[in-house]
Amino acid sequence: MFEGSCFIKSSAVNDASGKTFAPMFRRMFSIDQPISSAKLVICGLGYVYAYLNGKKVSDDLFISPVSDYRKTLWYNEYDVTSLLRTGKNIFAAVCGNGWYNEVIQSSWDFNKSSWNDTPKLIMQLYVDGIMVLDTDEQFKVTIDTPYLFNQLRSGEHFDARKYDKNWNTLSYDDSLWDNAKYDNNAPGGVFRKCECEPIRECREYPALSVYRVKNDTFVYDFGQNMSGYVRIETSLPSGSELSIRYAELMNPDGTRNINNMDHYYKASEVETDRLICNGTRFVWSPKFTYHGFQYAVISGITDIEKIKVTGVFVHQDVKERADFACSDAVLTKLYKCGKISSWSNMFYQMTDCPTREKLGWLNDARASTKQLLTSFETERFFSKWIVDIRDAMQEDGKMPGIAPTWGWGYEWGNGPVSDGVLFEIPYQIYVQTGNGSVLKESIPYFEKHLKYLDNHKDGNGLISFGLHDWAAPGENSQLPVEFINAILEYLFLHIAELAAKLYGDNGGEYRLRSKQQKALIMDRYIEDGRCIYQEQTAVAMLIYYDLFDKLEPLAVQLKKLVEDNDFHHNCGMVGLRHLYYALTKADLSDYAVKIITNPSYPSQAFWIGNGANTLWELWEPRMSRNHHMYSDFMGWVIDALLGIRADEAHPGYSEVILAPCFPQSISYAGGYVNTVSGKIEVNWERDKRGILLSVSVPENISVYFRGEKLLSGCNRIEIPEDL
Repeated sequence: MFEGSCFIKSSAVNDASGKTFAPMFRRMFSIDQPISSAKLVICGLGYVYAYLNGKKVSDDLFISPVSDYRKTLWYNEYDVTSLLRTGKNIFAAVCGNGWYNEVIQSSWDFNKSSWNDTPKLIMQLYVDGIMVLDTDEQFKVTIDTPYLFNQLRSGEHFDARKYDKNWNTLSYDDSLWDNAKYDNNAPGGVFRKCECEPIRECREYPALSVYRVKNDTFVYDFGQNMSGYVRIETSLPSGSELSIRYAELMNPDGTRNINNMDHYYKASEVETDRLICNGTRFVWSPKFTYHGFQYAVISGITDIEKIKVTGVFVHQDVKERADFACSDAVLTKLYKCGKISSWSNMFYQMTDCPTREKLGWLNDARASTKQLLTSFETERFFSKWIVDIRDAMQEDGKMPGIAPTWGWGYEWGNGPVSDGVLFEIPYQIYVQTGNGSVLKESIPYFEKHLKYLDNHKDGNGLISFGLHDWAAPGENSQLPVEFINAILEYLFLHIAELAAKLYGDNGGEYRLRSKQQKALIMDRYIEDGRCIYQEQTAVAMLIYYDLFDKLEPLAVQLKKLVEDNDFHHNCGMVGLRHLYYALTKADLSDYAVKIITNPSYPSQAFWIGNGANTLWELWEPRMSRNHHMYSDFMGWVIDALLGIRADEAHPGYSEVILAPCFPQSISYAGGYVNTVSGKIEVNWERDKRGILLSVSVPENISVYFRGEKLLSGCNRIEIPEDL
């Protein structure tokens, strides 16, 4: 794609001082024949919005997708047949900085990337298979635009007085604009078509309350923490400047709580947009930034009657695959909170949070990949991001802690807890959908990274670098990183063996190595059938991965660890990924529910009791209020409480061994999974006689319950309580 075409840009020099611009491009062209079909292929660095004859090409936001631009350049393709006409036409586009041209200073130094440059554009337009337009130096361009400033991780400043609604139509006079110039130094990444769901405006929230904190300053509370921005409709006098400061939490004095974000952006404004009004009715929302927020603190309002503000929830438009509700209101609410937090971090990479960083932290994603593929149709999303993750691998197999990256993250934040996402994503795509293509493509990357780990072991054959049980209560995990890494290496070898068996050789080498790794773990970390570490995470990991001769001693140990901690979590993100499943395997699902719904710290229910409507970054009430890394319980409630689960023996729910648990504290539970072959729905409720289980089975899926195959359609099963 784009053979013979070249990126174009303005001749303006990138301003390292932090003053940025968003160039506008225009090009008139003619079509002489009737139009049967037309398509546009386009890539903008950092982001581009395109128009034909004054109409938006698409409602997609934030294209082109983020990547390591030296390795991959993602482009989008659109059917534009309805937007063209025989005769004269006009193509127009506006480009912003995005990840491509970050000039603000932050703790992650993206302003030091080798690709930083002014925004640029490449496109081709085809009519009935014939190219009728591509980027050249006949395009007109201007940097004198309404976009006074735009930085993805800071904000956008827009001057409505400089906006001409006809700028993208044939009637507009662009004679004072400059000619664009070819950019022969554009990044040399491979062009790849983006096949995953786009980012869209997915929901709009009216303000639940509005209150004044100063003469011209009002706080808008939208009642829901989310990713996105505000939409403002205003007719304030020309020159009136509105400052929109976003926040997840407000301080008692009416100022916003930004959770120490200024520490990470010492020289830049954070989470702030600005709008200069033009005196007429104008509707505005930013194009080149988004925020994490529940509140908007807006200053400059001289007449509250002349402004209307709504919150817009923006994220990758990924559909739900599953849903869940039960008699416990807290657990049901937590599932909904998890959905919002998951969506809030889907921005062509699985970000950590929509506020402070917006970075693709791999440790967070490894903790929640299973949930994200159980609860959402994220296979196309992950198929895109896994390319960026592979691009981040260095020649020797070393991985960073974030991806995509310009080069930050190879010396901190990496290691098996993070790098495991390289294995987890293709494995979980295969298990949840039955599609093994990503698993097959990953084999050479598995091999390279496993060799890297082998080359960086200590004298005891252990991996001693990387994150530990991150974000444990008080951030005080005592579990040695070598233990966690040893078990994760065993998992990596198992996944590599599976991939080799399915798509390569018989996996014999990896099977031998995984057996040796299992023996090492059991010899070093188990004594008399019990784990040598009195840690929830340690025991849960051993149970989860079947690293034992007998389950009972570990089950008893885990039971006591939970009881001794008064049914609270004593683990971080690594433990959370394994704890509930391990408790279920130990026939302690009641304990899992009790831990999650325990109203006191540290628990997810503690967040709800402190006003949460999304999942937090830490057990404590500080830092980000919209993280997904603790969300694995969402997959567990589907697997355990509904009993609908896929496994590598029956990928894509090709066959389902239904095994719901019935905790005493739950009187009913229900939900569904939209598998690739049909919708499986499970509902159960408890009464005096026992459990009444209802299962809806699609025609083309074999579902078994306690050894018996269920019929297609609705099945109603009575289960005595003593069974």
